[in-house]
Amino acid sequence: MNWKTLACSLLIAVPVFGSPMDDFKTANQLYDAGKFAEAAAYEKIEPKSAHVFYNLGNACFRQDKLGLAILNYEKARRLSPRDPDILANLKFAEQRLGVEDANKPPGAVQRFLRSIIESRTVNEWSGYELAGLWLTALAIGACIFLPKLRTGFLIIAVACFVGLAASALALGQQVINDHRSPQGIVIVTGAEARFAPLPESTVHFQLAEGTKVAIREDRGQWLLVERADGQQGWVKTGAVGRITLQ
Repeated sequence: MNWKTLACSLLIAVPVFGSPMDDFKTANQLYDAGKFAEAAAYEKIEPKSAHVFYNLGNACFRQDKLGLAILNYEKARRLSPRDPDILANLKFAEQRLGVEDANKPPGAVQRFLRSIIESRTVNEWSGYELAGLWLTALAIGACIFLPKLRTGFLIIAVACFVGLAASALALGQQVINDHRSPQGIVIVTGAEARFAPLPESTVHFQLAEGTKVAIREDRGQWLLVERADGQQGWVKTGAVGRITLQ
């Protein structure tokens, strides 16, 4: 079975995860009955887990609301970045809309770094940073109190410090991006990006549904957004759904 067949099968059947919440069970039953619009009851569930966002994305996909499906898959990926079902369905939805390549940074180095940073949650990077700090401190202490093994522990200390620094940089990048330039997904067809936040302003370019953007400025009814290729423009606030989890 190739990945396309796998993705299709995942979109057809939503796994039922054990949950005590009645809303979750009800939404699953509605989805299984083919009542996909009613299955948006997943929205009522708080707090939302990766499974809830994933199932909500599937319900949106089956209603042909692909922009909203991608938005919810991205939210699910934020909480469970290595889940194969989430990644497969996200990729499948992006390819259906033809935005998979447009949502990636143009440079190979940028794509690689982003894939590394996004492969872990903020909590995971925080844990790695804390572990690196403690291991570095212990290795330095061993260098002092075990002089005969100083060389070996010095190498370990340097390696742990490098891991600490890398984790801190990845964590900082995620936190800074979430606060300064939160990410969003275009959820309407053919959103117009203008040169200024005015309805009479000239249209700069069109944003396809499902396009991932960075929100550079928020002026209430208008958002200054930036595509992965660096192009910026002002769009109506309702055209973009925010990925960043508050």
